[in-house]
Amino acid sequence: MTNGLNLSRRESAVFEAIVELYLRTGQPVASREVAASKGQRLSPASIRGVMVRLEDLGFLGRPHPSAGCTPTDRGLRFHIDSNVRNHRPTAAVRRQVEARFRQAKQAEVDDLSWVAGLAADLTREAGVAVRPVGEDPALESLALVPLGGGRVLGVVVTVDRWVEKRVASLTDQGLRVDLPALAARVTQRFSGQGLESILECLAEEAPESMGLSPEEHRFLQEIFRNRGESEVEVAGTENLIENEAFSEVGRIRCVVRVLEDRPRLAGEWRRALRTNSTRVFIGGESPLTAGGNLGMIATLFYREGHTVGAVGIVGPRRMLYKQVVPVVECIGETLSAYLAAGAAG
Repeated sequence: MTNGLNLSRRESAVFEAIVELYLRTGQPVASREVAASKGQRLSPASIRGVMVRLEDLGFLGRPHPSAGCTPTDRGLRFHIDSNVRNHRPTAAVRRQVEARFRQAKQAEVDDLSWVAGLAADLTREAGVAVRPVGEDPALESLALVPLGGGRVLGVVVTVDRWVEKRVASLTDQGLRVDLPALAARVTQRFSGQGLESILECLAEEAPESMGLSPEEHRFLQEIFRNRGESEVEVAGTENLIENEAFSEVGRIRCVVRVLEDRPRLAGEWRRALRTNSTRVFIGGESPLTAGGNLGMIATLFYREGHTVGAVGIVGPRRMLYKQVVPVVECIGETLSAYLAAGAAG
């Protein structure tokens, strides 16, 4: 975070020129390059003075003393918070995204693999789609299916059409439990309530007050405690392999590890998006992005006011955030609109 620090107009112009040059070339930026960039009126000597000030603030660093400057993670965070956050998608981007949705069938729009592929195609990075993400999902129905040996599969369906499969055990195997009837009673009692709220209710209320035996009560607590795994789809990994920013074998391995560790990726997005509808991760800001010098962008999508999931990308730390962030946000907004239309239809 930048702690509300503001740069002067001159400092901001020099800093943004350095960021743009670095993001496009990947090379340390010298004062003479800044002086030659569009809109700059300062001499190289004056720019060097500003660069020293920006280094003191922690916005710029140097690979070695005689080299030019590159933005630090703190500098890129300032760039994103100050100049990217309110940068809305262009009309051309909106037309491109909306055209892809119009060409798709409703089943494709509901398919996370299609969503991840769309993000990859439109950004030329690795696209990622995750669900569920966000607030406590509400129960629509519960089904209980015997698996044998006292084990039971609980199929939890939420109002946003997410299906979670959870396994629990009936420890008293001699007890005869009418599983369909129990599932129907739970659905009738708790339909529309959040899954975490249901678990809290089961923990606080006595079994007899709910018309349950102690074993049924314990069993239902286990069902609602065992969170199902998130569904995570990744597409376009070839985009990263072809990206010159990942020319080193070690960096490619880091990218592959991040994308393969899907539960960890989903967990990081879920935590980060609790308070923001869009989140940008830069380099050392996240354990996932630090090792491979990566960047990630994630945004939420919704159905009928409920958070359903998130879509975004994984790419190099050095990416054109001003272009990529609006594209990701536009995909999330358009996806929300199509999911709402599908629910209404």
